Amino acid sequence: MNAADLNLERDQYKDLLKCIKDESQQNALRYQSNSHYKYEKKRKEKNESDHKVQLVLPSIESSSLEDISQHFHSIRRIQAGAQHQLQANKSQQKFIQQSFMELEQSKMSQTVRDITISEKKYQCNQRKVPHREPLTLKYLEKQLGISSTPEKQQLPMIQKQHQSKRKITEDEVQHDQSILTFFEETLNSYSYAIPSRRESTQIAIVRDRMYVYGGMSGAGITNEIWWFDLKRQEWFNYCSDIQLFITNHSMVVWKNYLILFGGSGYYDHKMKIREVFSKIASFNTLTNQWTISLESVEPRREHKASVLFGKLMVVTGGIDSAEKLLNDTLVYSLESKRWTGQKILFEEGIAQHAQCTAYDYKRNIETIYIYGGQTAKLSSFPLMRMLFFGPHPIGWEKVQTVGQAPDSRYNHTMENVGEYLILLGGRSQEKKEYQNDIFILNLQTSVWSIAQRQGLQTKRWSHASCVNGTNILCFGGIGESTYLPPHIYQIETDTLKIKGKIVVVKPLSVINEEQTNNNHHMIITREHDFDMKKPCKLEKFRKARKMYETIVTYLPLPQLKTPKMRYDILIHFVKTILKQIGYI
Repeated sequence: MNAADLNLERDQYKDLLKCIKDESQQNALRYQSNSHYKYEKKRKEKNESDHKVQLVLPSIESSSLEDISQHFHSIRRIQAGAQHQLQANKSQQKFIQQSFMELEQSKMSQTVRDITISEKKYQCNQRKVPHREPLTLKYLEKQLGISSTPEKQQLPMIQKQHQSKRKITEDEVQHDQSILTFFEETLNSYSYAIPSRRESTQIAIVRDRMYVYGGMSGAGITNEIWWFDLKRQEWFNYCSDIQLFITNHSMVVWKNYLILFGGSGYYDHKMKIREVFSKIASFNTLTNQWTISLESVEPRREHKASVLFGKLMVVTGGIDSAEKLLNDTLVYSLESKRWTGQKILFEEGIAQHAQCTAYDYKRNIETIYIYGGQTAKLSSFPLMRMLFFGPHPIGWEKVQTVGQAPDSRYNHTMENVGEYLILLGGRSQEKKEYQNDIFILNLQTSVWSIAQRQGLQTKRWSHASCVNGTNILCFGGIGESTYLPPHIYQIETDTLKIKGKIVVVKPLSVINEEQTNNNHHMIITREHDFDMKKPCKLEKFRKARKMYETIVTYLPLPQLKTPKMRYDILIHFVKTILKQIGYI
């Protein structure tokens, strides 16, 4: 075939396809038009049928509620004889229900208005009569002057109401100032190696361990880190190569890390300068590794630090290397590991104060409270809390409190348990005495009170404390004459747990008087004498006990516990020997 014939056939094939396509489009349009027409017809028929059955209401805007109700009832009466029942749309039903509810409410309000108007009219028509006692026999005797005992003057109803209100408020205040009881004891320790006595140390709890680091003892400043297992009640020591001998530092807990800042070292007698640090050291409690970084802030000691919002470390006050009191507040971001550069200043320098994080119930935000300390004017700081503008701290304000506030003191601690701030120990600035009392501040009512102490009553200052549930753990510090023993003192604040621990101790003279008062003189008869001579029911057990005590046994005696070996010291000794030999 030629090329011309091929082109001709191709054109004919294209024309044929075009014709088929046009016919199919026309058929589809025709079908769509017919189906649309049928659908419209069915919809109109349905609407007409619904319109016949549905209820037709008057317009909402131009009709009142009574007109709508009358129209509804009239249509219902007319169509009562019809075969189909009266039906309404959902919107119409809702409208009818709302209309009837509003109609009933308007009627009720009108009746109440009528009643109040009638009562006012009745009260206006009444004649005002002065208050008079009821006509009783006592009233007549009083009028005639016969009554021998003067009766109390009856108060009017209004005065009685005010008196009852005053009693309620006094009861509430007494309830707020109810005396709380704390119980102090020492935790048992089942280990031979324990930390030395010390002061100006810091403690913190991570999981089930209480960590102790730093401080000054009779042997000098230490760099050992100890931890006490609260479940096993045993002490453990970690020997590290870090040369960080510090005291009067701060230590906070963040995640699994212990964050240490500042502190002081030894005193140089030749230069007459005390070494003061501005380092931040973090100890990983999972891997037992240290990381130390030098900071560009002013070095300080005798300062305080606490964690705010779980990511900020707030440092307040302190003493620099020139023995100058600092009056600034620094904020360190624990996540980005850098200082925010924001400084909040006090009116004067402060050191050796107490600081803790607690919840501000008035502003519904977590904040920081500080109390006491030493200043240049030797006047203690009052209770103050941090102010915020959004999440950013902007200053400090004095907290207005009620009740018996504590005396001015320094080297004390303050902890937050529930809705209470608890003040422990310290040394008075005016009297130069060690404080033994525990003061409590209710954060909701801002009322100070003194706790009633049971168990041990230890005087302490320059100690360390932390919170473990409802308990406050204290370690170290100075007592009345010397360092306190290296025990962990536990102060229980839960009243339900304290009830089982309190033991009432009475002197012998009081017990003898109670026995003599209870033992009345009684006549002993023969029957009573015979009952007294009867054998005791426990006599069989007593005889059996004596018999078992006389039995000789040939079993080996129980051996005493051998002292535990300090494996950490042994490993350190082996390492040093291997280094000297040259194997490491």
